[in-house]
Amino acid sequence: SFLENQQIAYEKETLENIHKTVINSAYEVISLKGYTSWAIGYSVASLARSIIRDQRKIHPVSVLAKGFYGIGDVEVFLSLPAQLGRGGVLGVTNVHMNEEEEQRLRDSAKTILEVQTQLGI
Repeated sequence: SFLENQQIAYEKETLENIHKTVINSAYEVISLKGYTSWAIGYSVASLARSIIRDQRKIHPVSVLAKGFYGIGDVEVFLSLPAQLGRGGVLGVTNVHMNEEEEQRLRDSAKTILEVQTQLGI
């Protein structure tokens, strides 16, 4: 796929800035508008359009992460780039990550799994 062929190297500082921007984006929307409902509505409409029209576009959606990026045989869901179409999730796109990025993803999976366990899920 297109994403699998894109192995673009970024400096660590650039990636950290992107990470901070993504995390702070919801807070920025809230501070400017007071709510995020338009952004959420737009995202839902985009997902629905991809499914209904069988567009097979790539979207970041929550999927079972078992077996991806070194995540073990556990029932944990993470937001990963997945192709959506009439059948729902058609597949997860393999995005090249360096070892540090993969470790951060595995750490996130571990944290979510710990919370699931505490909640009895």
